[in-house]
Amino acid sequence: MDIGSVIKKYRKEAGLTQEEMAKRLGVTTPAVNKWENGNSKPDIELIAPIARLLNISIDTLFSFREKLSNHEIEAIMRKMDKMFSEDGYEKTYEWILELINEYPNCNMLIWQAAVMLDAGRITDKCNNPEKYDKQINAWYEMALHDENEEIQHHAAESLFGFYLRKKDYIQAEKYLNYFSEHDPMKKFYHGRLYHDQGKNEEAFEKYESMIFSGFSTLNMVLSMMTRLALQEDDIGYATFLSEKVQAISQVLEMGKYNEYSPMLDIVCAKKDVEETYNVVKQLFENIDTMYDFRKSVLYKHMKFRDFDESVFDKVKEKLIESFRNGEEFSYMTGYEPWERLICNG
Repeated sequence: MDIGSVIKKYRKEAGLTQEEMAKRLGVTTPAVNKWENGNSKPDIELIAPIARLLNISIDTLFSFREKLSNHEIEAIMRKMDKMFSEDGYEKTYEWILELINEYPNCNMLIWQAAVMLDAGRITDKCNNPEKYDKQINAWYEMALHDENEEIQHHAAESLFGFYLRKKDYIQAEKYLNYFSEHDPMKKFYHGRLYHDQGKNEEAFEKYESMIFSGFSTLNMVLSMMTRLALQEDDIGYATFLSEKVQAISQVLEMGKYNEYSPMLDIVCAKKDVEETYNVVKQLFENIDTMYDFRKSVLYKHMKFRDFDESVFDKVKEKLIESFRNGEEFSYMTGYEPWERLICNG
């Protein structure tokens, strides 16, 4: 906020009109109006009289800003942490209250200060935690409407945690609406909400669905990294990544087919005839395990859609077609076991 905005803010708080302020300072009303509109600045000799008239310090007159840098906020947080130990919760709260009044539009400061005070009030640092609920939550609400999505997200997370601790589940769920449907943490917090309400079946379902979708994300990312490594002819790294996909598939019980499939790109890149044959043979033999996760206890609370088992035959047909006609498998031509495999399927 520039000096004109500061003058306007504190003039109004002092209950002065522009005309009254102008008379006391010995200047014209249009001059005050120009200061406040940012069209001009007061002369240097008027700075001290303006500060005295508005009952503010010269530092406040010049340094009232909307934002603080990340470095400044980090320094404030360190000072807060030190004050908790040396001066106690009450004095720390009063100090940060004054600071936020000085920087009322710095939502990053407001949110981080609220988080620290929130953490302090649920420990032995605060003797009367409920005394501060209204103000801390008001700060969270301010941060919730910031244009920065990260600040909004953190504020919603903090408010969700507060109302969850209070067992006000309706209010807690309200703040989950600030999370994207694609944000996995929304499922996690829904799981916590159900857990705290004793709705264990629903909680399990949310947690299990996070594991399931987490596998899909990891599988996709590691597979793309594998292809990138192969493009760079780094077969060692690509093999390492594919083995990670195999391990994850095994741990998360995704079925034998999903354990073997990551190695197909590797054996193909190496043009290893015997290994290619072995991998493809395992794929054919385990096609019907593609949906074995449906049988896993790990996902026993999830509800999966019914599927037509004829899908296995269709997958097999497509695999055979790609092995027969794909140029990348031309190095297998003439290998008798391979010919029999792709002919017999």
